[in-house]
Amino acid sequence: MSRRSFSLLVKTSFVLSELRSDLEAWCASYINAFLSWDADAIAAHWAFPALTTQAGRSFVFKSAEHFAINTQRLLDFYKSQQVFQVERVVMDLMPLSETAVSVKVSDRMNAADGTEIATWQAAYVLQKRDQSWRAIAAIADGEVAAWAARGTPLGG
Repeated sequence: MSRRSFSLLVKTSFVLSELRSDLEAWCASYINAFLSWDADAIAAHWAFPALTTQAGRSFVFKSAEHFAINTQRLLDFYKSQQVFQVERVVMDLMPLSETAVSVKVSDRMNAADGTEIATWQAAYVLQKRDQSWRAIAAIADGEVAAWAARGTPLGG
């Protein structure tokens, strides 16, 4: 391998390392908002309009207020399932452009005693706006399937 190619690999590795660190920080902030049961703080992690898909259906949220109303329903559902702790791990990421990235995460919901309630993988598309990462789309098929497997479908 030529020295020039090696330098390029090192630079790319550093950029991905920095990007992973930024996305892990975004995820930690997002989870902290969930653990605070704060729908507005969760919505602040998004740019609008935003798209979510789940179980073959797509939902567009026009504003943070619109998103927060739906998110409050989700938080109420989590409370009814006795979710106490949320863990999120960045599994994979792929830069899409200078200001956009897709990220695959693994989420785990635990009860107060640490027992796993549900776990799934989800994917997000984030875009950097005003020096901050914001989600613009999410694919939540895994979450819908995980809750359905427990016999507690979302929205049901």
